[in-house]
Amino acid sequence: MAKKKLPVKGKMIGEVAKIFDVIPDTTRVIGEAVHAVVPLVDKVLEQNYQKKNRLVRLPNMVDMDIAEAQNHLEELGFVVTRILAKPHQRYANKQAGEVVAMVPKSGNLEPGTLVKLYYVTPEVIVASDVTISLPNLVGLPLEEAQEHLKALGLKPVALAVQGKARYAHQQVNTVLDMYPKPNVLLSAVPKGSFVKLHYLTGSGLADSRIKAQQARAKKLEVPAFVQQVPKLFPFKKRK
Repeated sequence: MAKKKLPVKGKMIGEVAKIFDVIPDTTRVIGEAVHAVVPLVDKVLEQNYQKKNRLVRLPNMVDMDIAEAQNHLEELGFVVTRILAKPHQRYANKQAGEVVAMVPKSGNLEPGTLVKLYYVTPEVIVASDVTISLPNLVGLPLEEAQEHLKALGLKPVALAVQGKARYAHQQVNTVLDMYPKPNVLLSAVPKGSFVKLHYLTGSGLADSRIKAQQARAKKLEVPAFVQQVPKLFPFKKRK
Protein backbone atom coordinates (compact mmCIF):
# COMPACT_ATOMS: atom_id res chain seq x y z
CA MET A 1 0.00 0.00 0.00
CA ALA A 2 1.44 3.36 -1.09
CA LYS A 3 2.12 5.89 1.61
CA LYS A 4 0.78 9.48 1.37
CA LYS A 5 3.44 12.11 0.83
CA LEU A 6 3.57 14.91 3.36
CA PRO A 7 3.66 18.45 1.96
CA VAL A 8 7.04 20.05 1.79
CA LYS A 9 7.52 22.66 4.48
CA GLY A 10 9.06 25.12 2.05
CA LYS A 11 5.99 25.13 -0.19
CA MET A 12 3.67 25.69 2.77
CA ILE A 13 5.68 28.64 3.95
CA GLY A 14 5.53 30.15 0.48
CA GLU A 15 1.74 29.93 0.27
CA VAL A 16 1.33 31.49 3.71
CA ALA A 17 3.66 34.30 2.74
CA LYS A 18 1.55 35.07 -0.31
CA ILE A 19 -1.55 35.40 1.88
CA PHE A 20 0.20 37.84 4.20
CA ASP A 21 1.38 39.82 1.21
CA VAL A 22 -2.25 40.30 0.08
CA ILE A 23 -3.58 41.41 3.52
CA PRO A 24 -1.79 44.80 3.58
CA ASP A 25 -3.11 45.61 0.12
CA THR A 26 -6.69 44.74 1.15
CA THR A 27 -6.41 46.78 4.32
CA ARG A 28 -5.10 49.72 2.34
CA VAL A 29 -8.01 49.53 -0.13
CA ILE A 30 -10.57 49.39 2.67
CA GLY A 31 -8.94 52.32 4.40
CA GLU A 32 -8.98 54.40 1.25
CA ALA A 33 -12.66 53.57 0.68
CA VAL A 34 -13.53 54.62 4.23
CA HIS A 35 -11.65 57.89 3.86
CA ALA A 36 -13.52 58.54 0.61
CA VAL A 37 -16.95 57.88 2.16
CA VAL A 38 -16.48 59.92 5.35
CA PRO A 39 -16.67 63.32 3.61
CA LEU A 40 -19.88 62.27 1.83
CA VAL A 41 -21.49 61.20 5.11
CA ASP A 42 -20.45 64.44 6.75
CA LYS A 43 -21.94 66.39 3.86
CA VAL A 44 -25.28 64.58 4.10
CA LEU A 45 -25.42 65.11 7.86
CA GLU A 46 -24.64 68.78 7.40
CA GLN A 47 -27.38 69.15 4.79
CA ASN A 48 -29.92 67.43 7.04
CA TYR A 49 -28.93 69.66 9.93
CA GLN A 50 -29.27 72.80 7.85
CA LYS A 51 -32.63 71.65 6.45
CA LYS A 52 -33.92 70.93 9.94
CA ASN A 53 -32.93 74.40 11.09
CA ARG A 54 -34.75 75.95 8.11
CA LEU A 55 -38.10 74.27 8.89
CA VAL A 56 -40.91 76.50 10.11
CA ARG A 57 -43.83 75.36 12.23
CA LEU A 58 -47.11 75.51 10.26
CA PRO A 59 -49.92 76.27 12.75
CA ASN A 60 -53.50 75.01 12.46
CA MET A 61 -55.59 77.74 10.83
CA VAL A 62 -58.95 75.90 10.83
CA ASP A 63 -61.80 77.93 12.42
CA MET A 64 -59.90 81.20 11.92
CA ASP A 65 -60.89 84.09 9.67
CA ILE A 66 -59.49 83.59 6.17
CA ALA A 67 -57.84 87.03 5.98
CA GLU A 68 -56.17 86.72 9.38
CA ALA A 69 -55.01 83.18 8.60
CA GLN A 70 -53.50 84.20 5.28
CA ASN A 71 -51.64 87.20 6.75
CA HIS A 72 -50.25 85.10 9.60
CA LEU A 73 -48.97 82.34 7.31
CA GLU A 74 -47.41 84.77 4.87
CA GLU A 75 -45.55 86.42 7.74
CA LEU A 76 -44.11 82.98 8.55
CA GLY A 77 -42.83 82.66 4.98
CA PHE A 78 -45.48 80.38 3.48
CA VAL A 79 -47.21 80.88 0.13
CA VAL A 80 -50.98 80.95 0.67
CA THR A 81 -53.83 80.38 -1.78
CA ARG A 82 -57.54 80.68 -0.97
CA ILE A 83 -59.99 78.03 -2.19
CA LEU A 84 -63.77 78.27 -1.81
CA ALA A 85 -65.08 75.12 -0.13
CA LYS A 86 -67.94 73.16 -1.68
CA PRO A 87 -71.23 72.95 0.28
CA HIS A 88 -71.27 70.22 2.91
CA GLN A 89 -73.54 69.46 5.84
CA ARG A 90 -70.76 70.04 8.37
CA TYR A 91 -70.42 73.65 7.18
CA ALA A 92 -74.05 74.57 7.97
CA ASN A 93 -73.15 76.20 11.31
CA LYS A 94 -69.94 77.91 10.20
CA GLN A 95 -69.36 81.66 9.91
CA ALA A 96 -68.80 83.48 6.62
CA GLY A 97 -65.08 83.74 5.85
CA GLU A 98 -64.16 80.93 8.26
CA VAL A 99 -61.37 78.51 7.35
CA VAL A 100 -62.85 74.99 7.29
CA ALA A 101 -59.84 73.00 6.04
CA MET A 102 -56.19 73.39 5.06
CA VAL A 103 -53.61 71.45 3.03
CA PRO A 104 -51.08 70.50 4.22
CA LYS A 105 -52.09 70.16 7.83
CA SER A 106 -50.05 71.65 10.66
CA GLY A 107 -46.45 70.48 10.97
CA ASN A 108 -42.83 71.47 10.30
CA LEU A 109 -42.35 72.64 6.71
CA GLU A 110 -39.83 74.59 4.67
CA PRO A 111 -40.45 78.29 4.03
CA GLY A 112 -42.10 78.90 0.68
CA THR A 113 -44.33 75.82 0.96
CA LEU A 114 -47.73 76.28 -0.69
CA VAL A 115 -50.59 76.19 1.83
CA LYS A 116 -54.19 75.87 0.61
CA LEU A 117 -56.86 77.43 2.84
CA TYR A 118 -60.46 76.33 2.23
CA TYR A 119 -63.11 78.79 3.44
CA VAL A 120 -66.90 79.31 3.25
CA THR A 121 -69.12 82.17 2.12
CA PRO A 122 -72.76 82.91 3.09
CA GLU A 123 -73.89 81.16 -0.10
CA VAL A 124 -71.93 78.01 0.76
CA ILE A 125 -73.33 78.01 4.30
CA VAL A 126 -76.92 78.26 3.04
CA ALA A 127 -76.33 75.47 0.54
CA SER A 128 -74.78 73.35 3.29
CA ASP A 129 -77.86 73.52 5.51
CA VAL A 130 -79.71 70.38 4.43
CA THR A 131 -82.16 70.35 7.34
CA ILE A 132 -85.61 71.96 7.50
CA SER A 133 -87.44 73.12 10.63
CA LEU A 134 -90.46 70.86 10.98
CA PRO A 135 -93.71 72.78 11.63
CA ASN A 136 -96.68 71.39 13.56
CA LEU A 137 -99.48 71.03 11.01
CA VAL A 138 -102.06 69.27 13.19
CA GLY A 139 -105.43 71.02 12.88
CA LEU A 140 -104.71 72.58 9.47
CA PRO A 141 -106.71 71.73 6.35
CA LEU A 142 -105.02 68.89 4.48
CA GLU A 143 -104.45 70.85 1.26
CA GLU A 144 -102.90 73.79 3.10
CA ALA A 145 -100.59 71.48 5.07
CA GLN A 146 -99.45 69.74 1.87
CA GLU A 147 -98.64 73.02 0.13
CA HIS A 148 -96.71 74.25 3.15
CA LEU A 149 -94.53 71.14 3.23
CA LYS A 150 -93.82 71.31 -0.49
CA ALA A 151 -92.72 74.93 -0.16
CA LEU A 152 -90.22 73.85 2.50
CA GLY A 153 -88.74 71.16 0.29
CA LEU A 154 -90.45 68.27 2.08
CA LYS A 155 -92.65 65.53 0.61
CA PRO A 156 -96.17 65.20 2.11
CA VAL A 157 -97.89 61.82 2.17
CA ALA A 158 -101.65 61.95 2.86
CA LEU A 159 -103.01 58.95 4.76
CA ALA A 160 -106.73 58.52 5.51
CA VAL A 161 -107.39 57.21 9.02
CA GLN A 162 -109.97 54.60 9.95
CA GLY A 163 -113.08 55.71 11.77
CA LYS A 164 -112.71 55.88 15.55
CA ALA A 165 -115.00 57.14 18.28
CA ARG A 166 -112.58 59.91 19.24
CA TYR A 167 -112.80 61.37 15.71
CA ALA A 168 -116.61 61.80 15.86
CA HIS A 169 -116.34 65.57 16.35
CA GLN A 170 -113.43 66.22 13.97
CA GLN A 171 -113.69 67.94 10.60
CA VAL A 172 -113.27 66.21 7.28
CA ASN A 173 -109.95 66.68 5.40
CA THR A 174 -108.21 68.12 8.44
CA VAL A 175 -104.80 66.93 9.64
CA LEU A 176 -105.39 64.87 12.79
CA ASP A 177 -101.81 63.73 13.28
CA MET A 178 -98.46 63.73 11.48
CA TYR A 179 -95.23 61.74 11.43
CA PRO A 180 -92.60 62.73 12.18
CA LYS A 181 -94.08 65.18 14.63
CA PRO A 182 -92.05 68.09 16.03
CA ASN A 183 -91.16 67.78 19.70
CA VAL A 184 -88.37 68.60 22.13
CA LEU A 185 -86.09 65.91 20.66
CA LEU A 186 -86.99 66.48 17.00
CA SER A 187 -87.25 69.97 15.55
CA ALA A 188 -85.76 69.53 12.05
CA VAL A 189 -85.56 66.93 9.30
CA PRO A 190 -83.37 66.54 6.19
CA LYS A 191 -84.50 68.20 2.97
CA GLY A 192 -86.64 65.91 0.84
CA SER A 193 -87.92 63.92 3.82
CA PHE A 194 -91.37 62.32 3.67
CA VAL A 195 -93.93 63.66 6.16
CA LYS A 196 -97.07 61.59 6.76
CA LEU A 197 -100.31 63.56 7.23
CA HIS A 198 -103.19 61.62 8.79
CA TYR A 199 -106.62 63.03 7.94
CA LEU A 200 -110.31 62.11 8.15
CA THR A 201 -112.51 61.43 5.11
CA GLY A 202 -116.29 61.78 4.91
CA SER A 203 -116.82 58.04 5.26
CA GLY A 204 -114.31 57.96 8.10
CA LEU A 205 -116.26 60.67 9.94
CA ALA A 206 -119.54 58.77 9.50
CA ASP A 207 -117.93 55.59 10.81
CA SER A 208 -116.45 57.51 13.73
CA ARG A 209 -119.88 58.87 14.73
CA ILE A 210 -121.40 55.40 14.62
CA LYS A 211 -118.65 54.06 16.86
CA ALA A 212 -119.11 56.98 19.23
CA GLN A 213 -122.84 56.22 19.53
CA GLN A 214 -122.06 52.57 20.18
CA ALA A 215 -119.60 53.54 22.88
CA ARG A 216 -122.19 55.77 24.60
CA ALA A 217 -124.77 53.00 24.42
CA LYS A 218 -122.40 50.58 26.15
CA LYS A 219 -121.84 53.08 28.93
CA LEU A 220 -125.59 53.35 29.47
CA GLU A 221 -125.97 49.58 29.52
CA VAL A 222 -123.53 49.14 32.40
CA PRO A 223 -125.59 50.98 35.07
CA ALA A 224 -128.74 49.14 33.95
CA PHE A 225 -126.94 45.82 34.38
CA VAL A 226 -125.74 46.85 37.82
CA GLN A 227 -129.33 47.60 38.84
CA GLN A 228 -130.36 44.09 37.78
CA VAL A 229 -127.66 42.38 39.90
CA PRO A 230 -129.75 42.30 43.14
CA LYS A 231 -132.60 40.70 41.27
CA LEU A 232 -130.36 38.07 39.74
CA PHE A 233 -128.52 37.34 42.98
CA PRO A 234 -130.86 38.14 45.88
CA PHE A 235 -129.20 38.44 49.28
CA LYS A 236 -130.98 37.57 52.50
CA LYS A 237 -130.93 40.27 55.09
CA ARG A 238 -129.41 39.30 58.40
CA LYS A 239 -131.63 39.52 61.43
